[in-house]
Amino acid sequence: LYGKMMTGLTVSILQLLIMFLFAFFAFGLNISIDIPSLILMILATAFACSSFGIFLASVSNSRQQVQSLSTIIILIMSAIGGSMMPLFIMPEIIKIAVVSVNYWGIQGCYDIFWRQLPFTTVLIKAGILFGIGLLMTIISVQLFRKNVLKLVWKCNTLLSVLLFSSWRNSFYI
Repeated sequence: LYGKMMTGLTVSILQLLIMFLFAFFAFGLNISIDIPSLILMILATAFACSSFGIFLASVSNSRQQVQSLSTIIILIMSAIGGSMMPLFIMPEIIKIAVVSVNYWGIQGCYDIFWRQLPFTTVLIKAGILFGIGLLMTIISVQLFRKNVLKLVWKCNTLLSVLLFSSWRNSFYI
C-alpha cells in the first residue's frame, strides 16, 4: 500500500512540476514569486491526491472499478472545486467545494500567484491538504487491513476445506 502511495506521490509531484514549468514557458507565469510556498503547495496537493488514489484502491475490488470510480469522482471534484470554472461564477450552493482537494489546491495557487499572499496564508491551505491526505491515508490503511483480513480468512477457509477433503480421501485409499 505504501509503495503505491510513494509511486502516486512521485507521479503527482512530477505532474505538478511539469504543469508549472509549462505555464512558465508557455504563458510567462512568474513561478519565482514565492518558491517556498509553491514547493509546499506542490507537496501538499500531491500528497492529498495520492492519498485519494490509495483510498480508491482500498475501497475497490478491481482495477476497472478504480478507473470508473476515479473518473466519476474526479469530474465531480473538478466541477465543484473550481477546476472547470471559477467558483465566484457558480451559485452559492457550491459551498460544498471545501471538501474537494481541487478547491484547496486552487485556492493555494491563487494565494501564491494571483493574490500574492504571504507564506503563512498558503501554509493554512497546505495544512488542510495535508490533513485531507492524512485522513484518507488512515482510512485507506484501515480498509486495506480489513480487506486483507477477509482475504486471509477466505484463504484459510479454502485451505482448511482442501486439507480436510484430502485427509478424508486418504482414508478411502
